[in-house]
Amino acid sequence: MPLLAPKENAENSASTGQKKKKKKKKKHRQTKATPTGSLSGSLMEEHFFETSQAATFEALRSWHQLGHPAACILYGPAGAGKSTVSCRLLGSLATPGIMTVLVHAGRRHGAAFEHQVLAKLCDGLQPKDAPSTYDVSELSARISRRIASWNVEDDMPQLIMGLLGPDACEDWPTDPSFSVVCEIGPSARILVSITGTRDDAEQWAKRLAFRPEDVTFIPADGFRLHELDESLRARLAWAALDGPGPRAYVEEILASLRAGSGSHLEALLSTLAHAFAPLGSSDAAQLLGVEEAEVTAWFDTHGAALDRLIEPCEGDTFRFRHEALRAAWKATAAERTASVQSRFAAAAREVVLAHVGGNTQTTPCADTYLRRYAGAHLLESGAPDAELLELCDPRWALPRSREDLRARRAELEQIRWRLAAPLEDLGASSVTPDALPPLVRVELSRGALTTIHRGWDEGGAQAEAAWSDIERALAVALFSLAAHASPSLRANLEARALDVVRRTGAAWRGDGWEDALALVSAARAASEHEAATFARWAVAATWRAERGPDIYLRVWLTAANLLPPSEAEALVQQAIERALSSAKPGGALAQLATADGLGEDQALALFRAAMSLPPTSRANALAPLLRVLPDEERVRAVSPSFDAFFVEYDENAERHDTDACTAALLPYLGLTELSKLLDGALPTPGALAVRFAELGAPGRTLDVIKQRCGGGIFAAHPLLLAAATKGGRSLVRAAREAVTSLDPAWVATKLVRDHAPEAIQVLGLDAAVDVAERGGGSSEYTRVTALVALCHAAPEPSRPALAARAVAAYRDDRDTDGLESVVRCAPWMSLADAAWLFAVSLGDAADQLTLVSTLSRWGGVAQLAPIIARIGGNDALAAVADVLPEALRWTERADAG
Repeated sequence: MPLLAPKENAENSASTGQKKKKKKKKKHRQTKATPTGSLSGSLMEEHFFETSQAATFEALRSWHQLGHPAACILYGPAGAGKSTVSCRLLGSLATPGIMTVLVHAGRRHGAAFEHQVLAKLCDGLQPKDAPSTYDVSELSARISRRIASWNVEDDMPQLIMGLLGPDACEDWPTDPSFSVVCEIGPSARILVSITGTRDDAEQWAKRLAFRPEDVTFIPADGFRLHELDESLRARLAWAALDGPGPRAYVEEILASLRAGSGSHLEALLSTLAHAFAPLGSSDAAQLLGVEEAEVTAWFDTHGAALDRLIEPCEGDTFRFRHEALRAAWKATAAERTASVQSRFAAAAREVVLAHVGGNTQTTPCADTYLRRYAGAHLLESGAPDAELLELCDPRWALPRSREDLRARRAELEQIRWRLAAPLEDLGASSVTPDALPPLVRVELSRGALTTIHRGWDEGGAQAEAAWSDIERALAVALFSLAAHASPSLRANLEARALDVVRRTGAAWRGDGWEDALALVSAARAASEHEAATFARWAVAATWRAERGPDIYLRVWLTAANLLPPSEAEALVQQAIERALSSAKPGGALAQLATADGLGEDQALALFRAAMSLPPTSRANALAPLLRVLPDEERVRAVSPSFDAFFVEYDENAERHDTDACTAALLPYLGLTELSKLLDGALPTPGALAVRFAELGAPGRTLDVIKQRCGGGIFAAHPLLLAAATKGGRSLVRAAREAVTSLDPAWVATKLVRDHAPEAIQVLGLDAAVDVAERGGGSSEYTRVTALVALCHAAPEPSRPALAARAVAAYRDDRDTDGLESVVRCAPWMSLADAAWLFAVSLGDAADQLTLVSTLSRWGGVAQLAPIIARIGGNDALAAVADVLPEALRWTERADAG
């Protein structure tokens, strides 16, 4: 395209017209990092650089040479030469011992959004890994860690990083807690330039989370008209302190165009002013509804007029010469804003629908500007949710390259923010079930993109496994939703899940344990014939587990309940034989005894096997069986379990699990046996103390605690449990004093969490809540889980208030470890709390968002099913379930691509 020759304005990038050397790294935008080592001095000499700029340059150089503070914010009016001076500084420092990274923010540089700036920074700091395709949070975390650890003592060069114009970003976060720079390493220096006053610069220092002692401020005072050569005055007068300013400069050009019938040029410039990045002639032609040759002709005919405002840049595109001129044009020609935005949105809609419909041949720019920014323009235009959700369709969202993957992830993240905002509103009280499916659909697409990314990075069997697990995850999610539905809807959702298992379950080759659990769930929901089939598949899956089947043998017993009698008996016997052949047969049989749905016949089979073992192994195996055995067998089991405490130590024997055996045995012992244990074997003394209280001997309880337990938590724990028994009422005061005096406070909080019913009974509900609230410590996890436990143990009228406290504590926590616990409060949450928890957890709570995690892991649909039910009952559960098969569309596209 015969664009006007490139010329430099007062604040033009030093990299104008040059090819950048590193492709942009991850996730969002198709732009390139600008390693400042490529900025030559000769190029800098061609810039306008007079007295004021020279003074600013010397001030910056002195700051760098001094070595502190670690950060500098350069501020001043638009066009004062801040970028020119910054580029010259970093160019002068580009030596083997110094690493320079320079990133320009804003529309002119293809970095209109924060994620684009972060991707450029990440590429510059880790050029070997470019281009990056991570999402915003991961990009920010990587950059933050990298800068904080920058130290020449670790064989790293000195770092100077320039971030120019973050104020030109559309969405740079205002909350300092989201700043990409949390701490600056000892060998790192950061230069930031913004347009504005000293007050503005100080606000940006806070916004970037710079500590006051780590930042200095340097002004760029600008220049006056008399400093300009005649050859530069026409183009740079607007930037002079005594010049007309950008608005008057643009108004004069606009008036000239209108007087000369230049409406087509006005339309072109307005289109460029509203674009999120430089435009090519073909992009502009499509947006204006003309042929590309017409746009080219405009440049040929009106080059001199356009030269005052725009310049060519990389990739045969063009842009405004300065952000201030772009903004001034946009404001001056504001009456065109609605029509220009409408054209962008219409073109974006056309490109998206063409992809979704498979008609990409009709959209010549589908893989250029509009491919990248369709979502941004639809969002800017206020497009309805239904249009935005077209961007989740795999036919549009499936990436063609790493750069495209970054763009798609950014697009979906912006849509997520839009859809989640009403749910995250803490005042939301009228959330409807139809608000959930759109967010689920977006998260499925985001998870699919991460799965694709992992496949590209890892390849081979790991990539295949990531996709093969999706059918299982879908079934698990549907079963979880069904568990909270009414009987009729439950049957419908289980039927959908069973259909997935029926079609794909035999071929699952993911994690053996997860496959087995899902298949057992399917067997329980299936008809008798299919139940046996799925149960067999579950047993087979345990053989694929990473550590083999032996630690998962309890699944065999659960599966046996769903098999024909003769087959079930053989499977139980096989499981017992494998347990008996292990190095610790007592512990292995004890694991079998914890099987979900353990039947009486199975318990008796385990009992018979246990009775043949040596004393300590036998006691270990019998411990979990005591509560489920029939009376006659239990009597027979108690005696050898008791005798095991007095067996002489044998280093070759299986270690006696005294804690588990004591807890299991004590309910069946009287005062005589307790005294014998106390005098002889000395198992866990706290448990004995509690049992004395249960038997009406609180005096003996106090004696045991004082003589055998010591102080602190070792005394408070048994005192609390003893005081909660009918025979230990006289110990209430001592228990209260022991619990409330525990130090640090989180120790008492954990005690309340682990024994919430007893804490409420002994301390009283208000006091127990007070103990729970005080014990957050360095993490809110203990506080959250304690409040959840109290919510479940408290009387029904108190549960909504306690659920609100638990959610508030979780909101205060920077981690998501407490999510599993707080979800248990779903039935008593307010609608606003439930909506907020759903919005901030779905997809975002997982360590790594994938399609499988969105369906069935941490922060996924399966885990959040109680929250979904709280928000909208059957309607919400059914609506979310209807969206989940979208996951299979991604599998199909991945297989096809």
